[in-house]
Amino acid sequence: MMIAGVTLVAVFALVSISGPSYAGGGKDLKSAVAKVAEVIKKGDKDGAAKLAKDTAKGIEDIGDLMHLFKPRTKGGLGVGSKKVVSNDAKDGIEAMIRDFARGDGIAGAGKISDSLQETGYWIAAMAEISIAKGWDKDQGKKTKKNWNMWMVEMKDAGVELATVSAAKGNTLKAVATKVNNACNNCHSVFKD
Repeated sequence: MMIAGVTLVAVFALVSISGPSYAGGGKDLKSAVAKVAEVIKKGDKDGAAKLAKDTAKGIEDIGDLMHLFKPRTKGGLGVGSKKVVSNDAKDGIEAMIRDFARGDGIAGAGKISDSLQETGYWIAAMAEISIAKGWDKDQGKKTKKNWNMWMVEMKDAGVELATVSAAKGNTLKAVATKVNNACNNCHSVFKD
């Protein structure tokens, strides 16, 4: 009985120190995304890929990562680390990208350019982590090739959003449309 108890404690200890668990998302996953985003911002592609791979190991369900596109009030990252949008429903990456792709809210984007830059790098980081997580098994249109293609598109568009965050009008709309299209194309195949 004592041996079984010691073995159980040892197994629990190994599981606990083996890496982070992001089940249900949470602050740890948000923090990990922010760290990957900082490495991407520095231009360290290899470092970002390595950190994303380490982060992906702790993700059980890719939905936990995708949930971070939701508004801050629903457990998402929001738009930038400081709340800059007064409407809680609009304080989410998904809502911001959708609105900018339609041309809504672009006139006020210059006032939040720092938050948009940060958000662009977050988008790129979530795509990098999604690439590292990968798609396990080809099933019809749900293929590794399609997964990687749309995640690379999202990563590139996220970096582009970060770099044009101070831009106005058509430039910001065009980049937001790229992010939105990558999301919609992927969701049309992979989202259940």
